[in-house]
Amino acid sequence: MVLPDTERHLGSLSARDSGLSECRREWFAFRMKPRHEKKAAERLAEKFEIFCPIKEERVRWSDRWKTVTRPWLPGYLFAKVTQRERIAVLNDLSVSSTVCIAGMPAPIRDEEIGRLKVITGASDVEEMEMLPVTPGDHVRIRAGKLMNLNGVVLRVLGKRASLRLESLNMQLVVTLKTTMLEPA
Repeated sequence: MVLPDTERHLGSLSARDSGLSECRREWFAFRMKPRHEKKAAERLAEKFEIFCPIKEERVRWSDRWKTVTRPWLPGYLFAKVTQRERIAVLNDLSVSSTVCIAGMPAPIRDEEIGRLKVITGASDVEEMEMLPVTPGDHVRIRAGKLMNLNGVVLRVLGKRASLRLESLNMQLVVTLKTTMLEPA
């Protein structure tokens, strides 16, 4: 899962300006302040549908073993909200920003959240991490005019990746922000 650029608090952004539906609830990822995920999830769950996957693990302290709860994805929380509710979530003191693609809030499909729920609920999964895009990865473009095209990553330079697109019976190499890519 590639988590893209983030959007700062934009209290005056309207749904019309952003291209998002004002009344349809969609899942969004939010960046959190460090170690604020659980408390913010409890607080926001009173008003919104929140998903903050938590795991229990045993850790060794200097004098004993202790079972602690930690988020599966440190620094992130998911909420199913409308555009207006998304702004309300951003006003929570623990929330830093909305995860964005190409500067726009990036809705997450219900199926992706469902898969994440299955993965984090499976007893045999011990660790999960977000890995960067690497050369050789098969990816799909998530946004922009090339949305839904598949390609292979040739090289990655900082936050940009060059892809080989094999459409129209020719090889075309394009360079895009890595935030616009997802595994194919």
